[in-house]
Amino acid sequence: MGSGAYAVVIDAPAGGGPATQGRRVVPIPPPDNSGGVKFTTVVLSLAYDDLASGVKATGKAQILRGGAPPVDLSWAVPAGRTPIATLHTNNQAVAIETDPGPNGKLAVVTALVEYTTP
Repeated sequence: MGSGAYAVVIDAPAGGGPATQGRRVVPIPPPDNSGGVKFTTVVLSLAYDDLASGVKATGKAQILRGGAPPVDLSWAVPAGRTPIATLHTNNQAVAIETDPGPNGKLAVVTALVEYTTP
C-alpha cells in the first residue's frame, strides 16, 4: 500500500480587500477505487496557525460531487491540524472559504489532502 499527501494554502483571491474571504478549490484524488488510478482512502484536514494573526479559523466548505448536489460543511478549527472530511466515491473537489476575523485579517489556513493506494 502506498500513500501520499499534498497541501493547498487557502488565501485571498488576487485584488481582494483587507476583509475579503480566503477561497480555493482543492482537487482530490478519486477515492474508493473510483478513478483511473486507484486510491482507497482520501482525507481532507485543515491546518491552522494562530501565532501571527490572532484570528480564529472559521469558514465553510462544499464537497463537489459529479452528478450530485454538493455537500455543505461549516467548520471552526483550533490551532494545529483537524480532519474535517473523509471523502467518498464521486467526490471530485472541495471548495473552501475562510472567514475574515473582526480585525479584517484572514486566519492562516492550509488544506491537507492525505491518500492511500491499494
